Amino acid sequence: MMTRDQLIQTHLTVYKDRLRQLIGFDTVSRSTSQLPAGGQYLVNLLEHLLNASVDVVPTTGAPAIVGKIAGASERTVLFYGHYDTMAPGDLTLWDSKPFELTARNGRFYGRGIGDNKGQLLAQILGFDTYLQQHDQLPFSAVFFIEGEEEQGSLHLAETVEKLKDSLLAAVELAVVVDGSMSQSGQHVLRLGNRGLFGFELTATTGQVDNHSGNAGNVMPNAVSVLTQTLDRLVQHGRVQLPHFYDGVPSEVDIPWDLIDALPFDAVAIAQQLGLATVPTKRDYYRRLMFEPTFNINSFQAGAAGDQFKTIIPHQATAKIDCRLVGQQSIPAIEADLRQLLAPELAKGQLTLTIRGRIPVSVTHLNQAKIKQIAAIIKLATGNVVIEPMMPGTVPNYVWTDCLEVPVVTIPYANFDQHNHAPNENLTEAAFVNGIKVSYELANHLADVLG
Repeated sequence: MMTRDQLIQTHLTVYKDRLRQLIGFDTVSRSTSQLPAGGQYLVNLLEHLLNASVDVVPTTGAPAIVGKIAGASERTVLFYGHYDTMAPGDLTLWDSKPFELTARNGRFYGRGIGDNKGQLLAQILGFDTYLQQHDQLPFSAVFFIEGEEEQGSLHLAETVEKLKDSLLAAVELAVVVDGSMSQSGQHVLRLGNRGLFGFELTATTGQVDNHSGNAGNVMPNAVSVLTQTLDRLVQHGRVQLPHFYDGVPSEVDIPWDLIDALPFDAVAIAQQLGLATVPTKRDYYRRLMFEPTFNINSFQAGAAGDQFKTIIPHQATAKIDCRLVGQQSIPAIEADLRQLLAPELAKGQLTLTIRGRIPVSVTHLNQAKIKQIAAIIKLATGNVVIEPMMPGTVPNYVWTDCLEVPVVTIPYANFDQHNHAPNENLTEAAFVNGIKVSYELANHLADVLG
């Protein structure tokens, strides 16, 4: 019988072709163009490769795909991924077509290759590889694949609530395959993730833009109004909402032993981020994992691009994402925001649009089981580090809060995958290693369940 690695190499050409087909679907979130076709392609893979019983669960947005694989035991592990992608953005910044898989210098390029199609396919192919050698999984598995993650998983919680007493009733553990490996290139087991509160603020001062020579000093400038509002929200780097910092972990709450064991290359980090200096190791990880952020990710107003127009903008919009940590409360933060801006909101001078509410998630697995899962990853790849908190956000709270099971995150993508940016990529080594990790999870997770 061939070894795991020999079997993967034997089928790698076929695996790459499946990756090419999956990337070829334009499954941009919020779009309806090829989302159904991309979802159906995954349904076919689950049915034909894994002999899964598949339900396509409708939502008022994109449907969720739930594939159940009966194993030798009824004890069940859920594996999460998503098939929607971000829009490619400015096509002139891409070196190849975003929805056409391209290989260059040991990397695959395409929109969604890292986030999350390549990782999702590696999950499926890892189980396929295992089942080519074995008649049955030693445990039962559920693949839960959603189509709205890039919109903030708008209907995920209600879908899980709907299914928790039926299709998901037997689940004991959730494994999320999303995100990036360590900057050092080591594989990662993550025990939690930061939350997200996202919103838009729009200032409106008139019906149309006005000529600055005709209406200057008379017509209020929407940019000025909005920047003054943002100055009220954040002063000297500190958010001014009264309850924003409630629940942020103190120094004694941070698991310094796990952080001290993480890799840290200050020179590489500085080069990648374009910084002259970087914080110390502990400060770097504390900022990334255990401090909240208030990030203005977009500001739009007036004459954009190369134009120079002497106008007074009548409208300006800022998009803001807050990464949350510890026990920060999204309802309390939102209530503070609405109260602070209440006069302007009431008059229509400002409008507030909420774009995302994803709570912080932390796993509650015991140390023995955490070490078992870490050992499985190391068996597949030769290395692993344990991170207490993912700096980014995935909707893991649905598994801990709605389904009430522990969850871990195992990212398969390289650190420099450029997800959400031009030239998104996945190294061939990361793709193959993802298949290996999934194979070993199929082989050994029954031992974790006990």
